[in-house]
Amino acid sequence: MVKKMINTKSFYRILGVFALGFVLAFQSGCTKNDEQLAEEIDEKGAIDQMTDEAAEKAVKKIRTPMDKARATQSLGDDRLESMDKALQQQ
Repeated sequence: MVKKMINTKSFYRILGVFALGFVLAFQSGCTKNDEQLAEEIDEKGAIDQMTDEAAEKAVKKIRTPMDKARATQSLGDDRLESMDKALQQQ
């Protein structure tokens, strides 16, 4: 005996139910309320704030030795100029 197959009418009903369930599940997963959006904005603000603070610390750690080196170089240049003037006066 040949197995009886699902008739087309019930097949389309089942397919429609699955499609409707998929659409509803997809839509409910993407819907956000105002509170969730506000929390995300606050989180982004906190993340941006932490990133900015880390960047400022990194810049400070890089610039401090460079500023000290420039200050030392300018002291050396001033000392050489004063030595050159003293030699010219003699």
